[in-house]
Amino acid sequence: MQKIPESALYQGLEVDLLFEGAGPEFGDLFTICGYENPSFPPSGKFDFVKFRELLFSQVDDYFGVRTLSGEGDDVAVWLSPLIGTEEVYHNPGPFDGLRLSYNVLRHPIDRSEHFLRIIEELRNGLPVTMIYRSNSGGLDQISKDICAIAAYWDGKGIRVGSDKALLIDY
Repeated sequence: MQKIPESALYQGLEVDLLFEGAGPEFGDLFTICGYENPSFPPSGKFDFVKFRELLFSQVDDYFGVRTLSGEGDDVAVWLSPLIGTEEVYHNPGPFDGLRLSYNVLRHPIDRSEHFLRIIEELRNGLPVTMIYRSNSGGLDQISKDICAIAAYWDGKGIRVGSDKALLIDY
């Protein structure tokens, strides 16, 4: 098993879903919120509205799953469009991929289940290839890394998602 990068302990995990062929435009991706953006109509080539139950909303220039409880950070899972391997904003697309980000330190451990569900549903519902840690593992590896990060912080007396965890800066 590869060692978890120090940055992942503080900044979390990133999973890239790279489209196999032409990717969606912003209007397509926006429908993941459950409705169309009047300024960016969908092309109709991708059906992101089927993922509305994943609870994404527009957050600034990206998309996120907001936390509704008082625990953890404001946004649990971030979804950023990619061109090449770079996150882009204020860009109409088409996009080459999507990056899903989840900060284990900043959220209660049970919230990671939704992150894993998002990965699984998008990976199975879109024509994408998943890249995680240089393609060294799938959902099992991501789950193991989440547990390892939580155990690392527990060993330091810090419960992930706690107020104490939110005060840690990297």
